[in-house]
Amino acid sequence: MLDLACHGPTVILGPNGAGKSLLLRVLHGLIRPGTGTVYQDGQVLDRAARARQAMVFQHPVLLRRSVAANLAFVLHRRGIPRRVRADRVAALLDHGGLSEKARQPARSLSGGEAQRLAFLRAMACAPEVLFLDEPTSALDPASTAGIEHLIRAAVAAGMRVVMVTHDIGQAKRLAEEVVFPGRPVFSSAAKPGGSAVSGRRSDPVIRWICCILCLWASMVVAESRFIVLQSTTSIQNSGLLDAILPIFKAETGIDVRVVAVGTGQALRNAENGDGDVVLIHAREAEVAFVAAGWGVERRDVMYNDFVLIGPDVDPAVVSGMTDIIAALRAIAEAEAIFVSRGDDSGTHMAERRFWQASGVEVPDASGTWYRETGAGMGATLNIGVGMRAYILTDRASWIAFGNKGTHHIMVEKDPRLFNQYGVIPVSPDRHPMVKVAEAMTFVDWLTGIPGQAAIAAFRLDGTQVFFPNASH
Repeated sequence: MLDLACHGPTVILGPNGAGKSLLLRVLHGLIRPGTGTVYQDGQVLDRAARARQAMVFQHPVLLRRSVAANLAFVLHRRGIPRRVRADRVAALLDHGGLSEKARQPARSLSGGEAQRLAFLRAMACAPEVLFLDEPTSALDPASTAGIEHLIRAAVAAGMRVVMVTHDIGQAKRLAEEVVFPGRPVFSSAAKPGGSAVSGRRSDPVIRWICCILCLWASMVVAESRFIVLQSTTSIQNSGLLDAILPIFKAETGIDVRVVAVGTGQALRNAENGDGDVVLIHAREAEVAFVAAGWGVERRDVMYNDFVLIGPDVDPAVVSGMTDIIAALRAIAEAEAIFVSRGDDSGTHMAERRFWQASGVEVPDASGTWYRETGAGMGATLNIGVGMRAYILTDRASWIAFGNKGTHHIMVEKDPRLFNQYGVIPVSPDRHPMVKVAEAMTFVDWLTGIPGQAAIAAFRLDGTQVFFPNASH
């Protein structure tokens, strides 16, 4: 049992591949633990509890809109009245030293400025718990000092901070308690007289009891046979993994624990050592990942296709078209609402290619008829349907999606909508803690006859949505 009960920051220290970032995702509810339960305030972690949390990733995704609009979007999504938002945004920008950048496109910020904006965005709704995944790993000393100032301010404001870092000096500067992966003991590294074991019950700001000792220990000492699969939300949402992974486990005894994120985030997670295998759909990014030494090899697994969906009123008059580029031009000319994932996922990468081919400069339209969610496929579909917007999605996600409303497929059967999926085992040369044998067993199974047959057998509403095409 691990109890995070101190008032100051808890810092998680350890080498690449030790499971630090994975632990944060478990605590934040992004990943369901294979063993045990996470409690917040004595209650099982649920959606309401997660709404009182926030997380800043090592490589945050900023919306394709202004700095101020990134903050306003969060407040809007949390139901903050319009009359209050402007003052709240101004106060946040001043707090983070970004007031002069308010109208600047967020994606043109420097690395340090972008990280400050991500931090402010997380703080916007005053979360009770703030998770930080190596927030200063790529920053210069001045930018690091700026982030550390914001961390101290968050603690002073009553937020409970749990942070991952490789920097021992930073841990000494900030931490009240330090956690070392593989040792479920908290040491007081920064404050004299602190308790070395978290047995206290001193009316904490927020009490975490994480009954995940078995999960965490297995990350480090590999007592059980499992691998971590970094995969896409589209594959996860389709139900394919729920169908085929039990077959793999029954045949091999290896459990597969899935982290479902966008393709870009999946690759970054793997680069950080938080995974053994990557299963995604962005060939150029996959090839670059292997060429840079992060992956052992890339193999084709299966394919399906992208489709453009839209409302039955069809304001851009694109229904029935088979040319995705012409359809996007028509949407832009009509200034019809288009909702993008905006999250550097495989679907978002494909969408960007199509817009580029159309000649439409969508960044200029950001926040008007072109909207970005920065979210997964399911959430983006929900938002798009609610806004009666056009959305690019993979066919499997659309068939599995339950809240279709009046939306249906508008554009399909363009060869450019082909959607290839690939699998890559993470390189042990970069991350020695990668489970090479288990990872290669999974890759061989997935691209071999048993895995390909399992993929071919998967159906949604009686329709085959993934088509195996690995070279045996």
